Amino acid sequence: MNRTIRRRRMAAMALMAIGMTACSGEPDGGSPAAPASPSTEKRARVLSQQQLENAIVDAHDLPGVRVNEIGVGTDGLGNGVIHAARPADTAPSLCAPVSAAADGASGYTPVASVLRVAGTKGNSALLTLVSYRSADAAKVMEELRTSLKSCKGYEVGTGAMKVTYEDVEATDAPPQGDEGVAFRLKWVLEPGKDGLRSPFIVAVIRHGSTLAVYRADSHTPEGSANISRDLVNAQSRLLEAAVHAPS
Repeated sequence: MNRTIRRRRMAAMALMAIGMTACSGEPDGGSPAAPASPSTEKRARVLSQQQLENAIVDAHDLPGVRVNEIGVGTDGLGNGVIHAARPADTAPSLCAPVSAAADGASGYTPVASVLRVAGTKGNSALLTLVSYRSADAAKVMEELRTSLKSCKGYEVGTGAMKVTYEDVEATDAPPQGDEGVAFRLKWVLEPGKDGLRSPFIVAVIRHGSTLAVYRADSHTPEGSANISRDLVNAQSRLLEAAVHAPS
């Protein structure tokens, strides 16, 4: 990739990461996990802000991983400011759950949330942990699945802040957690027939009432986006321990 394209891609990725904190390839894994039983759901804790921050993967859990806050030293970035997304901001509206998931959010108000950049050798992803009320977490997953049946592309935002996504397609989700949903799409950085489009992938895994959202783009417009299996495995183990720990 030439330097101009790389600068554009990296700048756009940074803007998206910062924007999603203030906004109202294919994952390594198999088929979606089966929904948990009602008895398991009752035992899952709703994690607080501090509990979410304590559950973020680090080098003790995954050797070689680097996890950084977004906007270190900037108030309100990197420490849990995901808000409920507004369906009216996405056109067509049937894509609203997909659009929200691509930003690490949903149409429901979180109890707490944490956003990080998590990187392993040759691979990095935006990692968002979002704690919801118990009933809301399952609804987020159900609405996302329904949206992916019809959503093929969408625009979000208005005016100069409008962003376009194309070629939305559901994929196999990693098998961790109580259930998972994954999809890929292309982020249109430059419109037009020969414009720049960046492959982008999203995996959402539910652990009780906490959602782990992994998002990654491709290093080249011609390449595929990938989410590290090791990262998902390590983060999933931590969340499972956190949500099922004794109260």
